[in-house]
Amino acid sequence: AAVKHDLALGIHYGGAPGHPPTPTGWPSYFIEDYANMAQVFQSQVISLVCEGAFERFPSLRVALIEGGFTWLPSLMWRIDKEWKGLRHNTPYVRRRPSEYMRTHLRFTIQPVDAPPNPLHLAQILDQCGAEDLLLYASDYPHRHESQDVLLDLLTADQKKKICSENARAFFRL
Repeated sequence: AAVKHDLALGIHYGGAPGHPPTPTGWPSYFIEDYANMAQVFQSQVISLVCEGAFERFPSLRVALIEGGFTWLPSLMWRIDKEWKGLRHNTPYVRRRPSEYMRTHLRFTIQPVDAPPNPLHLAQILDQCGAEDLLLYASDYPHRHESQDVLLDLLTADQKKKICSENARAFFRL
């Protein structure tokens, strides 16, 4: 239905799923749940790409909301590397998995999960092509201090893309 009506989907972690969100079962403490969000989002990305969703639905667009993005470079590198040797398992994945990610997925900036050294965050932004992949999100009323670190690293053009233009293009506004 989303593809038929040219609508983007949004995935936001949370709620009460029928199955535990972690391989080790239900989290006992909030810190386990919160720290595990990145893994849950990575699993969604891997599933969408490797199950061939973007080959079956070439105009499908999915925004991953409030799952962070600092994990993107390592996932892109790993999934591309593994695909090279295992592509016979997924013959319908015709391009590098990271290409599907760059074409079909967008990620909101919250939570930033910035490393202690701002230069490392700058490297992450560069490594994943963040200025084209990220969408602004404030997570209001929650306050994440690392958002300021991110915004301080961006050029005026990058801020404009992340805070406005990327969402306009992705959601066809």
